[in-house]
Amino acid sequence: MSKILKSSSYFPLQVTIDDREPGVLEREFRELGNMIIHRKRLEVGDYLLDGDFLVERKSIPDFCVSIKDGRLFTQAGKLVNSRIPACLILEGKNREFRKTDFSPKAIQGILLSISLAFKLPILRTKNTQESVEVMLQGFKQLTRDSLEDQRFYPRAFLSKIKRDPLLAQKIHILEGFPGIGADKAARLLLKFGNLESVFLAHTDDLLNVPGIGKKTVEGMLEILKK
Repeated sequence: MSKILKSSSYFPLQVTIDDREPGVLEREFRELGNMIIHRKRLEVGDYLLDGDFLVERKSIPDFCVSIKDGRLFTQAGKLVNSRIPACLILEGKNREFRKTDFSPKAIQGILLSISLAFKLPILRTKNTQESVEVMLQGFKQLTRDSLEDQRFYPRAFLSKIKRDPLLAQKIHILEGFPGIGADKAARLLLKFGNLESVFLAHTDDLLNVPGIGKKTVEGMLEILKK
């Protein structure tokens, strides 16, 4: 595994963390040692796993504050309207609710409202380590990839991207489609040769590209047809 990670021919799972999120979970991810982790501003959610799984994480104190200031339901709405499968992780032990202004019944009612009205999955975790484990398990369920070899595919155009601004621009265009990151965009261009061929490709041909799933193809076609 370490040899693969040091090679320029392969890449691991990419985890994007919102730049406003505390660094405690980032350390948990980095300790696993088999992921590419970077920070940038996410419009929705706190964690994005390889463009396939979006997670909003809240500690119990932040969860309660977000109820008071109205952020919670706004964020839940954005998550369910995202084209990327999403969930809410509520992190902390039940005794922490005693330090808040909310009764257990009130909290239960709010959780039911989010899960039923918004149809947003809510996952409970006790600590940061468990939150990371749940995120990876959720990613595994969505992509059906084993966690031992998370998304190792040949990296397309690695050397060309650095010296070809036009190629980088093509990749940037494909990144605008839901669920497509830089690596998936590069694999599409490697398969079809140019943007026109990608956009005109048959669904079955798109699905034959490593890492491109049905939801990604449906999202592309919806945007192209509209």
